[in-house]
Amino acid sequence: MQGEKNLSVLPKLMSKKTNLLDFDKEIASSIGLYEAIVLQIFKSEKKQNLTQLFDKLSFIENEEVHKVLKKLLKLKLVEEISRETFCLKSKSIETSPERKQNISKGYLPSDNILKEAKSLGISKDFIRNKLPEFRAYWSDRKDKSFSWDYKFLKYLLKEWRAEQESLNKASKMKPIQKNWKPSKEALQILKHAEIDEKFIIDALPEFILYWSERNTASDSWNTKFLNHIKNQWVRYQNLISMVQKPTRMNKDWKPSKDCFDVLSLAKINKSFAVSQIPEFKLYWLETKEMRNCWNSKFIQHVKFKWKAKHGNTKNVLSRLKDHEWAVNFKN
Repeated sequence: MQGEKNLSVLPKLMSKKTNLLDFDKEIASSIGLYEAIVLQIFKSEKKQNLTQLFDKLSFIENEEVHKVLKKLLKLKLVEEISRETFCLKSKSIETSPERKQNISKGYLPSDNILKEAKSLGISKDFIRNKLPEFRAYWSDRKDKSFSWDYKFLKYLLKEWRAEQESLNKASKMKPIQKNWKPSKEALQILKHAEIDEKFIIDALPEFILYWSERNTASDSWNTKFLNHIKNQWVRYQNLISMVQKPTRMNKDWKPSKDCFDVLSLAKINKSFAVSQIPEFKLYWLETKEMRNCWNSKFIQHVKFKWKAKHGNTKNVLSRLKDHEWAVNFKN
């Protein structure tokens, strides 16, 4: 029958009646699940050779079984009584009344654990620095453990990997390069967002210069550029949507708030921009020409005046083409 067939392939360590794997949960939490299972086999059947273990642990890779036995031998929980035949060590976990103990104030990891940590690439300085906080943490908690050595090794591995990940991320943090370009993927995303290609190209020099002057390091310049372009495109769209058809300048005209925001990003202060309004209005009132976006034209005018006033200073706009930030779009 199907049910009986399924039971027949269960590991021998499982009970056909309960379908449960027999092992000590406390031991598993201290030294590992596979280790607890193997110890339970020895507890139930006293001694086992390697072939018998492989058969009983068919759900575990043979290489993993070897590692488990090596670990249990180091912990002196089992012993090899003859070639590839093992049993529980006397006074081991089976007979010891105090299987779990509090960490001692002067706890030091064994030489075996230090060698294993070294083999995993963990430096001596790192181990030395982590030991006091490990002792303090578990002393405060007053928890007990079957093996503080392997608890310490597990803690070291976790902390070491976290530090390596942090260092790896830090190594990728670099200032933006003068010849930096967005990736093909980033440009594709902007294309799917229906952002004008010329707008993107015009925005790039100012983006690079802005972050170069701040000497900011990042590992996500593409993400920063995407956010920057999307934000600027929304502002630009707001500007050009204010006028549906070409109109003449009128005496009551005022630049929009978005207009000042765009100029602010180019490091042009609002007071300077405001001071340019009378001259700008007077010129276009006299010409009587029509434009469909006076905000865009005003941005161009202010940038030109700012550049003329500041010459070759470090200001962003003194080193950019006059058509930056979409001022030549649909004006």
